[in-house]
Amino acid sequence: MKLGKLSLVAVMALGTSAFAIDNVKVNGQAKFIYQTTDQQDGVKTGFFEQGVDSPTPTQEAARAGFSLTLGVTADLTSGVSAGAEMQAFSTLGAENNLVNGVMATGQVDDASAASQAWLATTLGKTTVKIGRMELDTPLTFTEKWNVVKNTFDAAVMLNNDLPDTTLVGAWVGKHNGMGVGTTPANGHTAPLLITSTGQTADLTNSPYATFGSKGAYALGAVNKSVPNTTMQGWYYNVVDVAKAYWLQADTKVMNMVTLGGQYANMDPDNKFGALKDSKIWAVKAGVDVSGVNVYAAYSSADKDGTLGFANVSTGDKTMIYTGLDSIYMDGIVTAPDTEAVKVGASTVVEGVKLAASYTDCDRDAVNSGITGWDVSASGKAGPVNLQAIYTSIDPDTASGFYANKDRNTIRLIATLPF
Repeated sequence: MKLGKLSLVAVMALGTSAFAIDNVKVNGQAKFIYQTTDQQDGVKTGFFEQGVDSPTPTQEAARAGFSLTLGVTADLTSGVSAGAEMQAFSTLGAENNLVNGVMATGQVDDASAASQAWLATTLGKTTVKIGRMELDTPLTFTEKWNVVKNTFDAAVMLNNDLPDTTLVGAWVGKHNGMGVGTTPANGHTAPLLITSTGQTADLTNSPYATFGSKGAYALGAVNKSVPNTTMQGWYYNVVDVAKAYWLQADTKVMNMVTLGGQYANMDPDNKFGALKDSKIWAVKAGVDVSGVNVYAAYSSADKDGTLGFANVSTGDKTMIYTGLDSIYMDGIVTAPDTEAVKVGASTVVEGVKLAASYTDCDRDAVNSGITGWDVSASGKAGPVNLQAIYTSIDPDTASGFYANKDRNTIRLIATLPF
């Protein structure tokens, strides 16, 4: 998690920095993703096959999607700024010719929606921002890995009066993620926080559902008073769903060794039945040597818990160290009674970033587990950012999305920022 870009903080900072340049700033991007999967168990598929129409049109094989995002920010008057952004999604007809599924799983048809529309004002060292915006906190955040992203209708206050400290208070009313925020409306019996949904935002079907039943509250503090160290603490209350807190500290020693620790607790609301508290802790260590970064991470979720620690908006990605930067090994590593180990390395060769990681997670209570590799290459061709990801997972579980299905996936991403 890049705390320097904490969107509860950094997005609001646009009101005091970006606008001073030209007063009006236009930005956006075009993004295309193609994904193909080889799966030899269950419904068999091969690389670069179009896919099957049964049992469902979204069955793994090949998926694709294109998005266009366009935003503008401006100063309205002294100390008052505004921003607006639209995002549009399309398959460009590929679902009838090259693929059988779409990357944004919630989408079936072409769609567009306002992803941001906000006002911000600053008085002294306090900034207040109201409207539709990106957020980036440990349990509630905007995911940008897919062709479309999830955003939030919220009111946020940021204060920097204390030395080296940022205080954040937020009320989140609605969101368009596909996870826990829509749980009561869809009649589910428990929050969708344990397994990944493989999707980010829904632009088509009733977007921006109420978070929980009456919104969500968040309080946070980010402190950098210790040199090369960032400490943060967060408290959440998703009304009628769960209360949670998150503690984290990250430091860099001798400009080459990184260390981090996390601890989180989630207390589910009794409206979902007799659900137990969930706890998780994680640690990581990394070192930079001769241009190569090598790291290891470990996480352990208590076996008596009920919920996982994925993004409460999408039920998909997680900020727990062992679930970062992977296609499939994301929120699943935070499920109750799960131990996960992740090791990886990255370097840059001739302007191309190369990265590889291996993750092993086990759930002893249900005698299941998943191991997986992620290998990626990222670079540029002129103004276009390119990334190729290969991932391979070997699940040992008889139910759910993975269900003993070994799968190898290639994901190709092209992004043109402007």
